[in-house]
Amino acid sequence: MIRVYTASKLHYAPLWRKINEENPHIFFHARWIKHVAIGTPDSPENAIRFWVEDEEDVRTADAVLIYAKPGEHLRGALVEAGIALACGVQIIVVGEHPDYGTWQYHPRVKRCATLAAALELFRTG
Repeated sequence: MIRVYTASKLHYAPLWRKINEENPHIFFHARWIKHVAIGTPDSPENAIRFWVEDEEDVRTADAVLIYAKPGEHLRGALVEAGIALACGVQIIVVGEHPDYGTWQYHPRVKRCATLAAALELFRTG
């Protein structure tokens, strides 16, 4: 089983839960997905704990999956990508997105055209 940290907008949490349920070889272990599901407020008071958890989750991942659709702007996911690069964790970016910038060409970053292709990469290694 591969441990994947998902870095995306919060509104994708249901998608990650659904994919996780349908793919037993993938474990999306980002705690932020659970916080969204139970309605933990995304407040400044919670931000300290959230970022400590996010950093721990990225460090312990086998891979970080970064996902955004056109018109969405990544913020936290870019920080998480930086943590992953600094810790030697593989990154998979999905699609073409201007926020990926030139760091998407780093040797530890793989680019997949679609989310389905990224999931297949997790399945096949």
